[in-house]
Amino acid sequence: MVKILALLIIVIICLPNVALSQGDVYRFGPGDSLDITVYLEDDLSFPSQISQQGLIDFPLLGNIKLNGLTQTEAKQHIEGLLRDGYLVAPSVSIRVLSYRPFFIYGEVRSPGSYTYQPDITIEQVIALSGGLKDRASSTKWTIQRGLDKRVFQVMSDTIVQPGDVIKIDKSFF
Repeated sequence: MVKILALLIIVIICLPNVALSQGDVYRFGPGDSLDITVYLEDDLSFPSQISQQGLIDFPLLGNIKLNGLTQTEAKQHIEGLLRDGYLVAPSVSIRVLSYRPFFIYGEVRSPGSYTYQPDITIEQVIALSGGLKDRASSTKWTIQRGLDKRVFQVMSDTIVQPGDVIKIDKSFF
């Protein structure tokens, strides 16, 4: 029983991160839906969505900030809060139910937000958004990513991540 539980926890912790590529560690953000389970504490197990302020409402603990934390960091943070006066040895697991959407704008036929799909590439996102307009650049594409909102040039095979903001510029020729 203990071995099965340990294996299940490892799978739950690792599975959502497998969908992300290019060495980035996934950090929770507003719009992510999570299933939080406290082992042997049914009253403390629940689904939740991270608010625009980066918070979840946790029974007993109130609002907890998860924005910017990895799955492991969030697990350790919640266990620490529960250990501080509530439970002797809490065991928390966090599973991502759904990721926050990504956005595309600029020279595409249907700009907007789209549901994240694991391993989706820029080329696939452009197809999903109706394709490029006639005046769209075929190479000048950028992504704004992460809490620090870093911007970088991308190619057609770049993997999109939840929360990415993709810009397709105009071509001048």
